[in-house]
Amino acid sequence: MSKKNPDHLPSSSSTFPSDQHHTPTQALDSSIWCRLPPSLFDRILHFLPAPAFFRLQLLSCRIRSLLFSPSFLHSHILLSPLRPSFAFFPNSNPSSLYLLDPTSLSWHHPPLAPLLPSHIPVAPAASSAGLLCFVSLTAGPKTLLLINPLSKLIANLPQNPTPRLSPAIGLSVGPSSLSVVIAGDNLISPFSVKNLSSEMFFADTTPTFSPWSLSSPLPRLCSIEPNRMVFSSGKFYCMSVSPYAVLVYDQASNSWSHIQPPMRRYLRSPSLVEFGEGVGLVAAVEKNRLNVPRSVRVWSLQPCGHSWLEISRMPVDVHARFYENCGGGESTGTFECAGHGGLIAFVAGTNSEVLLFDMPRREWRWAPSCRYPCEGGLKVFAYEPRIATPAIGLLTMAS
Repeated sequence: MSKKNPDHLPSSSSTFPSDQHHTPTQALDSSIWCRLPPSLFDRILHFLPAPAFFRLQLLSCRIRSLLFSPSFLHSHILLSPLRPSFAFFPNSNPSSLYLLDPTSLSWHHPPLAPLLPSHIPVAPAASSAGLLCFVSLTAGPKTLLLINPLSKLIANLPQNPTPRLSPAIGLSVGPSSLSVVIAGDNLISPFSVKNLSSEMFFADTTPTFSPWSLSSPLPRLCSIEPNRMVFSSGKFYCMSVSPYAVLVYDQASNSWSHIQPPMRRYLRSPSLVEFGEGVGLVAAVEKNRLNVPRSVRVWSLQPCGHSWLEISRMPVDVHARFYENCGGGESTGTFECAGHGGLIAFVAGTNSEVLLFDMPRREWRWAPSCRYPCEGGLKVFAYEPRIATPAIGLLTMAS
């Protein structure tokens, strides 16, 4: 069941104005900085964004040793403000990583290829709390790799026991726990798959851990797409197609259920996104005799857990440009999106333009063009740059 927001206001659209989103670089007064007490200077470092953090390594051996000291990393976890970003991977080269900082509207290109295995093909599958999850592309039991591209920490999960082809994968990383879910695409023969089951991996700081365990069977007649899952309040959410439905896995009860999406007969390219503290649904809406033009809409799942509230619609001028990026034609083509911290990033078809929706401001805006090679379009994930990701150490305990 869907609801229309009675207080819905028309969304605005624009390009990012330079006077609001770009702060001119100003030279720092060295006479001030050199006189700061060391404790105050160290405290200031906790609030720097990740790119500045790594540039500081080049200043002196003292700063480098400080930045990677256990005490500083522990304080950094507690004090550093959250900075939602987005990670993009070119479809033509998934071993390249481009980060978009929505605050500074700057692109970054941290080296990723040296961190990936050379003996098996892998692709990005999920992300959470500063970690990127990559999955092996070969059919069979899956190899999952967790990477922090900023600190260059790498950890492998134990291989899951059930052979699968292209399952949906969910990742949730907390300060002292790590959960992974793999669902669907069970290989029942070398040439046939069925959506039968899911598997759960859990690790925390207790002496015992839960290796891969078979969770409850998937709902009947579901057809899970090989895409990412969204995590919120102890539950993983993913899309099922033909017909469209939202599948929900509850970790506490170890059970699956489903939610009917709004306007499911008229949805195109539906995607689930993290949206503030909850779950959002983004989709194109098309109906031959609909009273409004075709559009892309955003809904929010309500606290009751089974109804949806429409948050916004893509403005007509923005949709016209987005529609062309999707390839035009009689219907809106495929597109990808990811949500993080009240922002949603859209990429369409083989086009590399990035569209951002700011939920608190109800604004649709085009981000600056990516200055790195983007042939074949981009795949997007929510990403939060973090220097310290202690949860990756749990896999050492679980191995």
